[in-house]
Amino acid sequence: MLILFAALLFGSLAPPIASANDLGASMYTRDSDTERLAYARVIRLQHSGSLNGTLLGSFEHARSDGTPADFVLRESGDDGANWTTKATLGDPLTGPGHPSDQLWQPFLFELPTQLGEFPAGTLLLFGNVAPSSGERTDFVSWRSTDHGASWQFQSIIQTGGGGGGAPHGGSGVWEPFVIVDGAGRLAMYFSDERTEPEHAQVLAHIVSDDGGVSWSANPDGSTNFEPGRVIDVQSTTDTDRPGMPTLAQLPDGTIAMAYEICGDGRNCEAHLKTSTDGGTTWGGGPEDLGTKAVSTDGRYLGSSPYLVWSPADGGRLLLTGMRTRLLDGDGFTPEDRQAIFVSTDGAQGPWSWLPAPFQPLESSAANCSTSYSPDLLLSEDGTSVRYTTPTAVGDSGCMEGTAVGQAGTLPYTSAFDRGRSGWIDYGGCWSTSDGVLSETCGGDGGNKSLAGSTAWGDYTLAGDVRLDNGPEAGFVVRASNPGVGADAVNGYYVGVSETSLFLGRQDGAWTPLASVPIPDGLAAGTWYHLSVQAQGCTFTITGTKDGSGTPTTLDYTDDGCTFTHGAVGVRDQTGTGSWRDITVQA
Repeated sequence: MLILFAALLFGSLAPPIASANDLGASMYTRDSDTERLAYARVIRLQHSGSLNGTLLGSFEHARSDGTPADFVLRESGDDGANWTTKATLGDPLTGPGHPSDQLWQPFLFELPTQLGEFPAGTLLLFGNVAPSSGERTDFVSWRSTDHGASWQFQSIIQTGGGGGGAPHGGSGVWEPFVIVDGAGRLAMYFSDERTEPEHAQVLAHIVSDDGGVSWSANPDGSTNFEPGRVIDVQSTTDTDRPGMPTLAQLPDGTIAMAYEICGDGRNCEAHLKTSTDGGTTWGGGPEDLGTKAVSTDGRYLGSSPYLVWSPADGGRLLLTGMRTRLLDGDGFTPEDRQAIFVSTDGAQGPWSWLPAPFQPLESSAANCSTSYSPDLLLSEDGTSVRYTTPTAVGDSGCMEGTAVGQAGTLPYTSAFDRGRSGWIDYGGCWSTSDGVLSETCGGDGGNKSLAGSTAWGDYTLAGDVRLDNGPEAGFVVRASNPGVGADAVNGYYVGVSETSLFLGRQDGAWTPLASVPIPDGLAAGTWYHLSVQAQGCTFTITGTKDGSGTPTTLDYTDDGCTFTHGAVGVRDQTGTGSWRDITVQA
């Protein structure tokens, strides 16, 4: 996948048109730009007794000065507030005669139950190891029986050739991802170029029935025991490259798999398919390429997708990826590098989306693989999500960024005490201070910033708005398909001016719906509390000036109602405004 990764980096030179939401915190900050950071993975210990809840993370870590690569294992005992190095894996731990010049694609796994001779809580680390000459790639495994303090080399699991060259690639093996399958075995899914030239790349899996000591396929891919190596996704187009599989297990036993499909005329778009027999077969067979993940407002994810299952709200799939594009258009959307897709109806969708907890910034410095294969880690109840990926922050130009945000469930609160985490801007100049969000550029572009989920339907938004320098500001509700521009959003706008409280509909144009006067007007610098209840096509709006107990009410039913679901946001027009204490209740 290295060729495609280079192509993705080249394609990333066109910047998104939205500004960053929040910058995230650091899981690891490099010392200089000779360090290369990429491809983070984070787990939470769940079967390790008193250490349950501890976070362990690793990532691709190498240096451009020829120093052998290593996997740095970082640990946090306070849910990501602080991180320390627990262990470093590299030469000679990769085994006799196998120097770890390059280490790619780490995958951490905690045994949830005893497998083979190894008890629950045993840790496994898988990685892709290659010499600097690049003539081969090997999946290597290590094992820890002391929760990550020390590690032992286990085995070389699969061996491929080098990365090769365009148009097909080489004969390598890439991107291992491990689950416990429906038969209680370890199953490793991975990208495999060894089917060249019939297929540039396929997705395959192998299994282990002894906790990872031996596998159903030998290192060269030949069968060790049944079922050997099983091909799960392969295209009839020989240049297609399905790759980078990630999997999520649903409570009913269904397993969902997300992966990219790159190739001629493709944008490495994310696809999904499912297995109902514990991972033995997938969809309609290997040549079934699955379903493309497309949001209800015309976005799709591309490049290095990552999939998790959440128990929240009756169960949901969450999917993220490196890039976000418009289905009917060219280029990237404003949500590029910061969108998380959500489906409450399985891998087929439909998909909504919400902002990630932070937007990774592209790096002008070398060796920072921004947004490449971002990682998702849910809270136990699924109401919050940790998002981890390299981002260009700090004096050295790169860190492994990580942040936690609300995962699109209700109730939702934003007191802006952690900056603008989980907000995406569409025009304007935004900042926070002392729990207040402000837009300071103004102009007539309808500057807005959105949060929450495009799946939200009936809800009540409440918050305070202030006219700072201009005639109007307010809240956006039921928002989807946003862009930069005065009315570039599908949804409703509830605004206040110096004289009135008003409601209108936006869909690329402005349709005023209703307004009422504010008694004695609204002076600049005065906070105004708004409550907006959206129930079906009926809006019940109440506004109260700070220090005044007399509310202004506006009730309206929209006969032309077409926007029944959408996120929330703030907006000003022909001036500037501020907001605070925003809540959304079902």
